[in-house]
Amino acid sequence: MEGLTIENILQYFLTQGPFAVLFVWLFYSSRKEAADREKQLYQTIDDQNEMLKGFSSKYDIVINKLDGIEDRLPKK
Repeated sequence: MEGLTIENILQYFLTQGPFAVLFVWLFYSSRKEAADREKQLYQTIDDQNEMLKGFSSKYDIVINKLDGIEDRLPKK
């Protein structure tokens, strides 16, 4: 290990260190953005499910009224 000196090691970390820091920062920020996006997506899905529950109850009311009308109509 003739070429492995403190100067070479220091030079390596000075040249490669900023790229490693940039990579770690970009990785962390992209993971954080993905987590935020996923959280927002789940909130949107929950909101849509609540809206669909409302439509479902209204649909049941309409079907019951249509069944009542159909029962009052003369049979064919």
